[in-house]
Amino acid sequence: MSIKKESNGTWFVRVSYRDSLGKRHEKKGHFPTKTLASQFERQVKVAIDNGQFETVNVNMTTNQLFNQWFDDYKRSVKPVSYAKVQKLFEHHILTSAWFDGVKIKDIKKRDIQRWVNAMAKNNTTYKRQVNYFKKMLAMAVSLELMDSNPFDTVLYPKAKAKPVYTDRVDFYDRKQLAAFWSAVQDKYDNLESMHKLAYLRTLAWTGMRNGELRAITWSDVHLDGANPYIDVNKTMSEVTGQGVVIDRPKTEAGKRTVKLDLRTAGYLKQWRAIQGRHLMKQGKTADVVWSNLRLTGRISANQPRSWLLAAIKGTDVPPINIHGLRHTYITLAVQAGMDIKTLQAQVGHDDIQTTLNIYASVTDEMRANTAETFTSLVNF
Repeated sequence: MSIKKESNGTWFVRVSYRDSLGKRHEKKGHFPTKTLASQFERQVKVAIDNGQFETVNVNMTTNQLFNQWFDDYKRSVKPVSYAKVQKLFEHHILTSAWFDGVKIKDIKKRDIQRWVNAMAKNNTTYKRQVNYFKKMLAMAVSLELMDSNPFDTVLYPKAKAKPVYTDRVDFYDRKQLAAFWSAVQDKYDNLESMHKLAYLRTLAWTGMRNGELRAITWSDVHLDGANPYIDVNKTMSEVTGQGVVIDRPKTEAGKRTVKLDLRTAGYLKQWRAIQGRHLMKQGKTADVVWSNLRLTGRISANQPRSWLLAAIKGTDVPPINIHGLRHTYITLAVQAGMDIKTLQAQVGHDDIQTTLNIYASVTDEMRANTAETFTSLVNF
């Protein structure tokens, strides 16, 4: 096996192997980048190991190729991830309008370009979606069903513009967070709604992901002592056809200890006591923290969002999505001067650049204080 750079700047790949009868074969290809060449080499090696070259059907359809590619893909990602990819192919690729039942050998570059153009017209993040189809056709090249991947020369048009919502914000500044919390207290500081208050408080005051918080059990929650915390070791999602799925955190760094302030711990204690009394009355026990009204299972994915919107209804607090509370925590933690490495550990980012570049937005209050901050430092 070898990858070599040619004089014209392209990369040549040759992979040699022997079939079950001992006959020698080669898979070769020319690619514009070394990355694509390496991907081709890996795919060919996998195909050889799986015996795919022994039974290649030259009339293979996109549906058949998808099933073969998807079986490999599923082994490398979580169920919630491959469920989204499966939905992409079902709704946007393997359809009667596009590639359902089409033979791989009959797919032309112009067909791929038309599809890409349509995706760009209707999707703001279409390039990420296109990449999965591209990977599938790379397998077709490795199986010698296509001479080259038509995506290698496709033109990527400008994506559909993201909608601008003037009535909502991506995160709260300090004053907005204070107003939000006042609204939550007014609405939910009672025995019947303490679970809603405790949930929204924990989400906004820890930076946890919504799926992580929904997944916790009481055995993960440690409220006694001067330093309460939550062990984050799982996350929850809904997968089409499978229902609720409990899985490992989004990243390895997601497995972490999340520190709680004493007031947040106090609200969690109140909810634990209320839930415990309800369970005792029904003769039940449960370790699930955020149980449904019947105390038989977990809350649904959209309930926290509905709690948030109900709390701020009729107030001047702007709407925000649930992930926006995580964004709020990280942004205000930076503003408050929290050490970046400490913040990274609290919120579970693998790469500190994620903390710095994606979430550490500059609020109006921080910008207003820019000049005085510098002057106070140099002091002359």
